[in-house]
This record gives sequence, structure tokens and C-alpha cells, in this order.
Amino acid sequence: MAIGDFGELIRTYRRQVNITASELAKRAGIPKSVLSKIETGETKRPSFETCKKIASTLNIPDTLVISSYLDVTEHAKSIQVLLQEAIALKNKVLVEKVAQRLLETPKMDTFLALDLLFQVTRDVADHPIRLTLYNVMIDYTRKRGVPYYLGKCLYERYLLERDDFSRFEETYRGARELLHYIDYLQPTERISFYYRLGIHANILGYHRECIELCGKGIRQDRTDSKQKASALIALFNSYIALGDLTFAEYCLKQYEDCEYADFRKKHFQAALYTMKGQYDEAVHLYKECLYEAERDGRISIASDLLEIYMVSGRNDAIKELIQAEDQFLPADVDGHPYRINVAARYFQQKGMCQLSIGLTDEGFNSLLQSISFYRKLGASEKVIECVGLFLKHHRIYEKNLSFEHMELIVNICYDDN
Repeated sequence: MAIGDFGELIRTYRRQVNITASELAKRAGIPKSVLSKIETGETKRPSFETCKKIASTLNIPDTLVISSYLDVTEHAKSIQVLLQEAIALKNKVLVEKVAQRLLETPKMDTFLALDLLFQVTRDVADHPIRLTLYNVMIDYTRKRGVPYYLGKCLYERYLLERDDFSRFEETYRGARELLHYIDYLQPTERISFYYRLGIHANILGYHRECIELCGKGIRQDRTDSKQKASALIALFNSYIALGDLTFAEYCLKQYEDCEYADFRKKHFQAALYTMKGQYDEAVHLYKECLYEAERDGRISIASDLLEIYMVSGRNDAIKELIQAEDQFLPADVDGHPYRINVAARYFQQKGMCQLSIGLTDEGFNSLLQSISFYRKLGASEKVIECVGLFLKHHRIYEKNLSFEHMELIVNICYDDN
């Protein structure tokens, strides 16, 4: 509907509610002559405020009024008003439509429109609406080759999407586009992005990408911060996963010199002992870490202890540690992707240990718990790995796969939830 049709719309709604023009004008707080000119079409472009008053009185949907007004205006200030109205309604389709019109209006310079929309978006409290606005700007700047605002919007979108753990893998892949526009970020934003994406890569198991990204951040960072300490932790874990003890030791030394280093100094040293086959020294340090760490930090230590116990054949120690897991399982696993990842790793390690000591059902249930956490991160490769571990166990020990376990595996493979 266009504004030219607004008069007919008013008459239609007046008939539905059985109200005279005089009464409508009185209730809307406008002169009767103004209403008459709108109804007859004599006033081609009434003010948006007048339209809102009439629409509110007749209960005409705000989305209809905004959309119709947008069809006939190219004035930047009017479109800005419509955008604020659409944002207040939290209507994503309408917000997208108005934002696109603001960027495309010939009445406003492209860069001014982008800057205005960017500033408006940063102040929007509703995350889905803010994400919609960033997506509009990303599509617009990508098509028209405006790298400065494309980089800015990709960065802000990543900060929003990273909280959606179910799309963790997809978000990571999408965020890598920003690496092509990284120079358009402020130095602090650039370093922060390298750290965040590097840690993201480490959680997903992309260790070489983690090393590349966190390494770039550290080389540009001249400060000492919690974020830098977290990046050093991710770097250390990646080097350990790749079996590179030399660089793992180097990262440990850097972390030990960091102001924000904590009990993980011992944890990392214990991991190095493990890699060198010095299990007694590693177990001693891991137990100290379990005692010193807060509850949320204990689960990764327990995972490493289980690995040592399994490798060294300490079955009694495996059972003892598993029985005490209520002392180290985090209270809020779903609150952070790192916690989800370490919980998934713990249950995977627990399942492997249980399978190794003949607890087949218990081991499979632990692997199922691991799978449920990996799914929350969208880590399909790790899900497949857990299923593979169970099948490998049956093959090695020449065990028949039960019907119940086959059913569960089928559900895992075909359940997209």
C-alpha cells in the first residue's frame, strides 16, 4: 500500500469500527480538514506523525503504515524515523527493508548513510535486530566494494554470532572473510579479532590455524592482558596437540611471565611431562592442579589425568577419579564454548577409559554425552570420531554390536538436532 492509498485505507477501517470522520479527527487529535484532505487524496504526503495518530486510533498495524510511507519517501530524515519505528517493533523483515532504503536513497551520500546506519546499529539492544542490520550493511558493502565498512560490520557481526554455540563451526568459517579486510580495523580491534578467532580455531581443533591467528595477535600486541593470556593458552594447547614440544615450552615460558597466569602453569608443565613419558611427575603436578584450581578449571585437568591413567594401565585410579567427578564437573557447562569443549573432551576420554577396562555400556553412554556437547558446537568431525572410537573398540576386541547400540548410532547419524 502506498500513501496515495492511505485515504481509502482510512475509510475502510472507519467503516469497520463505525466511526465518523469528525469523531476520528477528534480522537486522533488532528483537524477535521486535515483528515478530509488525506481521505480524498488531496494531501499526497501527509506527515508520518499524522499517519501514526490516525492509524493508532483505528488500530491499523504499524508495519502497514511504515511500509506504505517508505514506498513514497526518499528523504533521509524521514527514512531514519521509519527505521527507529521498525527497530522498536522488532520486525526483522521491516527493519531490513527500511535499512536497505536508507542506504539506497539518492538523497544521501553513501558513506554518510553507512556511517549513520553503523552508529544506529551499535546502539540497538535487540541482538537479532542488530544482526539483521549488520547483514544488510555487509551485503551492501560487499556488492559495492566498500571495504572499510565491510570490515567493520564483519567484525561486529562476529562478536554477535560467536555467542550462538550451535553454529560455532559455521560462524568460524564466515568470520575468516574478515581476514581480507583486517587492515581496516583499529589496532585494538585487529588484535582482539586475531585472539578471538585463534581461540575459536583451537576449540574446533584447527590447531595450525590457531597458531597462525594467535601468533599474529601476539606479535602486534605490546600489552599484558587476560585476552593475551588466553591466546597463549590456546597456542600451548595447539602445539601440544601437534606434538611440537619445543614451541609448547616456549609458549609456557611466555605464559609464566604473564601477569594473568594462574594454576595452568603447573597444568602445562604436567602436559609436557606427559608428552615426554614422565608420567609420575605429570600425575604429581596434575593432582596439585586439581587441588589449587577452582571448580570450573578442574575438568580439563581430570581429562589429562584419565589419559595418563589409561596409557599407564592404572585402572583403579581411573575408577577412583570417575567416582569423584561431581567435584570437578562445571556448574554451568553451556555458558561458554570453551567449557562445552572441555566437557566434550572429558566425556570422550572417560568413555575411552571405560571401554579400556571393559565397561562397554558405561563407555558408550559417556561417548554419547561427549557427542551431545560436540553437537552444541557444531563439531561434526568430533561426533564422527566418538562413534568411530566405539566401533573401533568392538573391532579390536571382536565384540558384537548390540541392537540397542546400533539404534543409537543410527539416531546420531540421522538426527540433525
